[in-house]
Amino acid sequence: MWDFLSWLKELSIYSFLAVVVLFLFCLVLLVLFLKERGQTRRLLGHLRSLLRGAEGLNLEEALGKLGKDVQKVAEENSELNNRLSILEHRSQRFLQGAALERYNAFPDTSGELSFSLAVLDAQSNGWVITGLYGRESYRVYAKPIKKGVSTYPLSEEEKRAIEKAEDYILGRS
Repeated sequence: MWDFLSWLKELSIYSFLAVVVLFLFCLVLLVLFLKERGQTRRLLGHLRSLLRGAEGLNLEEALGKLGKDVQKVAEENSELNNRLSILEHRSQRFLQGAALERYNAFPDTSGELSFSLAVLDAQSNGWVITGLYGRESYRVYAKPIKKGVSTYPLSEEEKRAIEKAEDYILGRS
């Protein structure tokens, strides 16, 4: 301590002020350093909790799990697309359109008790059933339809029923 006091006496006032200013500057730098260190620790804590994730996984594990999940969804999507393609192909043969045409087949009848019912798939294959009501009898006929036409002659009412069923299939009615 003694040497320090003798050294202080030898310093000029300006040198003393320079040392005090440098000491205060170092003190300010130390306070700023400690403040920044605290903020850095808080940010590291937030980063660790973010990287840990909800399930306790780190970011690398979470990304790996996410990649596997995406691959699984892609495989399931491919399988569903294959099944959809099969169903779309099969559905072309399902009965998709039906139309009923009612009329009076004979001049001495009323009430439109005769009918023609066309039932078709997407390629206009199916059948038409016609029921003819007369005062003395009732007759029912069935005719196959392939691509909208029959090997048997069709009445105008049967043709209209087929046309209505095709319009329904194509979404025009």
